[in-house]
Formats: sequence, structure tokens, C-alpha cells
Amino acid sequence: MEALRPGDPAEIGGYPLLGRLGAGGMGQVYLGLTGGGRHIALKVIREDFEGPTALARFRREVATVERVRGRFAAAMVGAGLDAPPYWLATEYVPGPTLRQAVAGHGPLPPETCLRLLAELAQGLLEIHRYGVQHRDLKPGNVILAPDGPRLIDFGIARGEGQTQITQTGAWNGTPGYVAPEVVREQQPLPASDVFSLAGTIAYAATGRPPFGGGRMEAIIHRTLSGEIDVEGADPRVAELVRRCAAKEPEARITLDALLREVPVPGPLAADPAYRRIVGVPRPMPASVPDAVASGLVPADRTRTVPGVARGRSRAAVVAAGAGVAAVVLVGALLARFVLDGGGGEKGGEPQAGRSPQSGPATTATTGSAAGSGSGTTGADGVPPDRILVKQPGDIADLRWSSANSACQPAARPEDFDLTRDTQTSVPREPYTKKTVDFGLRFKYSNPAKYYVAVQVRPPAEQQGNGVTGVVQSKPHLYPGDSAWLNIHYPSEFQWEGAGNGTYPLMKGDWTVIWLHVHPNGDAYYLTCDGFTVA
Repeated sequence: MEALRPGDPAEIGGYPLLGRLGAGGMGQVYLGLTGGGRHIALKVIREDFEGPTALARFRREVATVERVRGRFAAAMVGAGLDAPPYWLATEYVPGPTLRQAVAGHGPLPPETCLRLLAELAQGLLEIHRYGVQHRDLKPGNVILAPDGPRLIDFGIARGEGQTQITQTGAWNGTPGYVAPEVVREQQPLPASDVFSLAGTIAYAATGRPPFGGGRMEAIIHRTLSGEIDVEGADPRVAELVRRCAAKEPEARITLDALLREVPVPGPLAADPAYRRIVGVPRPMPASVPDAVASGLVPADRTRTVPGVARGRSRAAVVAAGAGVAAVVLVGALLARFVLDGGGGEKGGEPQAGRSPQSGPATTATTGSAAGSGSGTTGADGVPPDRILVKQPGDIADLRWSSANSACQPAARPEDFDLTRDTQTSVPREPYTKKTVDFGLRFKYSNPAKYYVAVQVRPPAEQQGNGVTGVVQSKPHLYPGDSAWLNIHYPSEFQWEGAGNGTYPLMKGDWTVIWLHVHPNGDAYYLTCDGFTVA
């Protein structure tokens, strides 16, 4: 969790905010507090991303959250849909994602995998009984809470009678976990969630992507014509995974049959390996003064806010105690968070054959290492803070222009394929605030130990007297799993190696250049974006 920033509100919907849980290209998730002292996760759409498609997706997500009930999802607390800022509040649940747990601890033991398989199958069965398909089950969308797993991120889930918000020829889901019929016919079925369950458990058992890595096209080809990777997995786990991963939906084992056949030796929360992985949840501040004392809330926000939400919309209030359950926007919240579609993302609306689902991201920890310049590599391949841009001839004159909404002159990226898979987030309407966030994610690629830095260039007409205002961030580790990496201006550019002092957000066109930083600190051009300050 991160501290609130100067531009953050003190409250949303009448709920006081205690800190930042995560961020995405189209919004922010905060830790909030109800009047009864319960922690909640508040998902808020960014002010400059309120197009009709985004709002339609958000309204559909709220409707889905409100609709589903079950112990494998968290209770909805409320939502604000009548006027900006639009928000959704759910019960806060601590715990790592399955992806984080496997990355940190390795593959799960066979008994743990079987228990996880049974409980996720039960969770899917519960939401299917409410007429809802998840449609994006994967390790990053499973939270390992102390009392058992939770299914999260219903942003592309769709219930019976809900309109699909996807253009013709496009499909929703994540390559390697999306079912063949979704890719072929754009026709998700309840059995499609079973296929995604197979991939999720295969990853838990092996620590590897279920259909390998690489480019999206290769992963999809293996999904359509290859076998799911369960090499080295326990035979009991491997057999059940294969039965869930049959290519044709009618050939897959049903969730009811799966629950009858899984040899479950007890609840997952009682599993020793599971308890070791989940650990003891980090204590959260119990009040605004506690958050102030811990440095999460600025000292000038000591005013307490009543727990009864003021001005909440008519669609908003569903008490957590009523048991209306759905998604979790969780404490670990390193799971994806962003509404589907274009608007705040570079590239606009989803393309044919690509998933419009975006992902949540927290600002990655800055990689610092010994040494102060190019050529010095830190431990485990972490680059030094000071980077050296290696393509000055290509990008020295690169500028973003509002006249054509593009960066010119054209610059040659280090990796064309990765650049094509890159999405960036900046304000899309004339901006008037004093601080700003820049976001980047790789929608389908998942490069390992990939560090990026940002160079910010103020309006050219504002530079002079030898002070350019061009500044660079330290390298940041990309979090992976299609998650967003967000970097804050000016605070993350105010350090001794930034190159200059930071300019205030003055009027004109600002340029944002993303760089790939190698372990020795050499930085190469990745992509460019920009925004206008009014």
C-alpha cells in the first residue's frame, strides 16, 4: 500500500481514504473505511476517462458485482454512478494473488493444488448459478485470503441478459487461459470458465504458463491445437487438469462432476502449505489518525469523516452485512485493475483477436543498485538508478504534438514487436492539475525482469537559459501479468540523477518517452506519448 498523494481526495462517497492500494490506466483503487470501522476497497474512474464505452463497462461491472453472491467473492458495499467521480466499493480482503504466491514460493504441493481446484470450482459453480460467467479466470485473478481463495476482477464478466461490449471479431480473456471457443467463435460458455480453471491449476502445479510463453499468436496456436503443460505435476492433478482443458466445451468435465471427483482432504485454509504462503496479513490503519501516524495520510487530513456515505447514488448502497457478494479489489491488489476498452489507453478500442480487458497495477519498487552510471549492474540484474540513453540521434528531437496526437519525428524502437504490444496512459483531455500519473503495460507480452524509465519533456517553447526541464525517472521493474506500471510526476523525478529540476505543469504539449533499461543502465527507446496542459 502507498501513501495518499497531494492530489488525492480525502474521501470518496463519504468514506475516508487511508491509502492507495493500486492503480490502472483508467483509475485508482484506494483503501477506505466505513463508519463501522470496516476496511473497503474503492475503485474510482479517472476524471479524464469517462467516455460512454468506459462508463457502460463500469456500470455493467457494478451490476455484476451486485448480482453475484457467494463466499468466494467479497461483499459489495456501494457504488456511485450518477455523477463523477464514479466509484465502486467492495469489502477489502488481504492476501497475495496466486500468481504472486507461485512466483514467490514456487509451485504448490499436490494436496494444496487439489484443495485449490475444489474451492475454485465451487466458486465458479456459485457464480454460474447466478447466471454469470467470469470469463477471465487466471492466477492473477485469484486472491489467496487467509480463509480461502477469492475470485476477483469481474470487469469483463457478463450475466444473462447483459449486452456484450466488444466489437465484432474481438474476444475477451487472457491468452493461455482463454478457451478455444472464445477465440474461434467469440462465444464464451460456462464451460469456458472450466478451461480457464485448468490453466490456473496447471500454473499452480508447475509454475509455468499452461500453454507456454512468447508472442500472443504462438500462445493462441498452442491453445487451439496443443496440449496443456502439466509435465512434472502430480498425476492426480494432471489428470483432472486435462479433463478440464478438453478442446471442445461439451467434452470438458462439468463443475458438479469435478467436485464429486476431486479427492479433497480438507479445506484449503487448513492446508499447512497454504497457511505458510498466505502468512499473517499486514495490519491496516484503523482510523484516519492511525493512517496519519503511519505516514499514509497527510497530517492536514486528520478530520474524521462519518461512515454514512453522503451523496451516494441511488444505485450505490448495498450493505456488506447483507451478503451481496462479488468481486474483490484486494489488499494485495497487484491484480489487474482497469476498465475495458480504449479512452485512457494508447490504441483506443480493442482490436480484433485481442482482449479489451486491462489490468491493475501498482507503482513498482524502484530498482536501486550500487554505482552511479552506465556499465554498473546491481545484484540480480537490477540496473543502477542513473541511466544512459543510448539512442540520442533517434530521439533527441522527439516531441509529442496535440495537433496530430503523435510523437514526431519517428524513432526506431529497440523491439518493434514489444512496442506494438505496449499501451500507455496519459491524460487524454486538456489537463489542469499540478501533478500527473503516466502508465504503461504490455497487453499480452510478459517480459521477465524488464526495467523501464520515463523521460519527461516540457513544452519546447518553455525551455531556455540552458535549463531544459527534461527529467528522467529511476528504473522501475515492470510488474508483469498485463498489469499497469504507473509513475508520478513530479515526485518521482525529483532526485539527484534526474538531469534537471522539474518544471511545474505549465501550458503546452508535454512529451512522455518510455525507455527500456538494461542491467548495466543503458536505456533504449520503447515508445512515446504525450498530453496537453491547458
